[in-house]
Amino acid sequence: MKFSKVLSGLAGCVLASASLTGCIIVADDDDHVHVASGSLTVTMTIDGSDDAWECFDHDVSGLAVSVEDEAGFLVAEGAVDCEDFGLTIGGLSDGYYDVDVWLVDFDGYTISDIVRVEGVDVLDGHDTLVDVDFPWTWIDR
Repeated sequence: MKFSKVLSGLAGCVLASASLTGCIIVADDDDHVHVASGSLTVTMTIDGSDDAWECFDHDVSGLAVSVEDEAGFLVAEGAVDCEDFGLTIGGLSDGYYDVDVWLVDFDGYTISDIVRVEGVDVLDGHDTLVDVDFPWTWIDR
């Protein structure tokens, strides 16, 4: 009889100690690095038109874009054929950016005024639109 009381007491202690170690809450156990990123889409027109004839008529080969962060560091750049009339740059962190947009000829030389759009706000998970028009008077021939 005494042995059964010892066993039941021992079993009770084991169950009690097991219940004390049952759940541990960890506040920050994420092994993935989450980097906020958004995108920036730059669209353009020539003389208010997105007709490919405007590219041909003004000897424009492409659209070039550079993106600088608030500290003035270049974070992205890209170029596309004029007939695309725009491009998207992804993977940008939340923040404000200055965007330079210009037109290039078939040799890659700048043939237009450089349009600077300052303080463009890019948000995580969103696409921010910058739309630029190049009047024909801004294009060098």
